[in-house]
Amino acid sequence: MLDVIGQRQRTVLNLLLENKEGLTIDQMAASLGITRTAVREHVGSLERDRLVAPGAFALSTGGRPGRRYALTARGLAMFPKHYDLMARMLLEALTQRLGSAEAERELRALGAKLATQLKSKVAGRSLPERARAVAALMRELGYEASARESGETSIEALNCVYHELAQADQTVCALDLALIEDLTDAQVEHRACMARGDNACVFCLRQKSEIRNQKSEA
Repeated sequence: MLDVIGQRQRTVLNLLLENKEGLTIDQMAASLGITRTAVREHVGSLERDRLVAPGAFALSTGGRPGRRYALTARGLAMFPKHYDLMARMLLEALTQRLGSAEAERELRALGAKLATQLKSKVAGRSLPERARAVAALMRELGYEASARESGETSIEALNCVYHELAQADQTVCALDLALIEDLTDAQVEHRACMARGDNACVFCLRQKSEIRNQKSEA
């Protein structure tokens, strides 16, 4: 993910990674050998992207009180991790041991368990309101998600927090489907999926009560 950030800003992030308690503008300028003005510009850009945040005041190298800047959780997440490899190994072991169908049921159970922990945040709302609330919760989990209203209610995610894993085995999508279904109390159609080559993941929602009424009328 760091490849979308300029070289100098990556250097600032790396410096703050080495100094997790945070650094002042003066301290960063001294370490990087650039002007305070240049550091302020880079830090300002990173702060707008929510990758760094201001913290407590501290004495800078020049003796002036300065505010420390440190990496946010979002900033830390920009650095490479090997979760995908570990998750893929765990999913492969689960599938080999239980079979694909049972592995999918286990993933749906995990999604439902996560939904139980979050359900109080969406209770008592209409379907469009629940969709917006779920999209907000998904953003907290790392998705670039938003709710859509264009004749039907849907949630669109422009990224997947386990994209490489889903490309290798789409069984993992069952977790998302169960999470969204339980939180929205709706039937979920996974209409588009990045693991299938689409530009985004799109989850279309239908009220379960509406479906029951249609069946009873038939």
